[in-house]
Amino acid sequence: MKLLLAIAGVVLLAVAGWALALTNGAFDIAADDLEARYRTPESRFLDVGGVRLHYRDEGQGPAIVLVHASYMNLRSWDPLADSLKASHRVIRLDQLTNGLTRETAGGEISMDRNVELLGQLADALRLERFSLLGTSSGATVAFRYAAANPGRIERLILVNSAGLPRTPMTDPNRPRGSALSRWITSYHRSHAYWAENLARQFEGSGPPPAWLVDMCYDMNRREGLAAEGARYMRAYRTGDPETTLGQITAPTMILWGMGNSTVDHLQADVFQHWLVSAPTLKKKYPKVGHYLYLEIPDEFNADVAAFLDGRLDSQLRVTTRAGFTRPEQS
Repeated sequence: MKLLLAIAGVVLLAVAGWALALTNGAFDIAADDLEARYRTPESRFLDVGGVRLHYRDEGQGPAIVLVHASYMNLRSWDPLADSLKASHRVIRLDQLTNGLTRETAGGEISMDRNVELLGQLADALRLERFSLLGTSSGATVAFRYAAANPGRIERLILVNSAGLPRTPMTDPNRPRGSALSRWITSYHRSHAYWAENLARQFEGSGPPPAWLVDMCYDMNRREGLAAEGARYMRAYRTGDPETTLGQITAPTMILWGMGNSTVDHLQADVFQHWLVSAPTLKKKYPKVGHYLYLEIPDEFNADVAAFLDGRLDSQLRVTTRAGFTRPEQS
């Protein structure tokens, strides 16, 4: 009995020690260390509005800005940027709570702030008109900016976009998992967590690449990030996407993976239906998930380049307020 009590005591002490280490950020990476590990020779930083904004600006030609998904960063665009920068000026940024961008003055952390930062970067780089591509929550940032600044957007591409009204099952603030697992992940998401989470999103295209899992694991344990992420989620509001989308006038391409378990492909139809002021085209990819730009990069990159170059303009349609589509008139 004494031996069992001793073992139980040791176990309890170990669990208590692990919990204490977890809550004190023992698994976190210092922001400077993370930057030293992941910044590249092409990395640029802009101090704007209390934010140290990380971005890259490469290539020559018409400008396009790329806006990444939640929990990702600008490196997730590497395959697309490499394919476009011979013909386009490719600009990509890390949004708040992601990558190497840091809030330095204790200001607001929200999607609206990310929309503002996108505009401030465009101003700083003197982009009068540019194309804009966003995916998942980054697509919400993109379409909100495009709606508020129709005169600046040449073309818009929405990839597996978030931003439509949520149900209790799709609300990003909904409780998931057990109370214990939620408590643990509020402080730390393990390497195994990211491997499993990303694998669920790579529908039918094999496991996620190891570099992506490693990067997500590292980038999402920056010191202070857990508290910032919680602030971001508390501030999130869907708003009125139907009205917002109706204010967009730029030609818009909607791309979706039909195996997407995060945002169902039927939402692509809603986006096209609500884009009543913009000529649109829509493409769905079978057996592809949420990160189609990483799952099928060759096909995805070719479709993006063709749209940007105007080679798909014959497929553009306009949704009328009566609810049907007709060919766009030249």
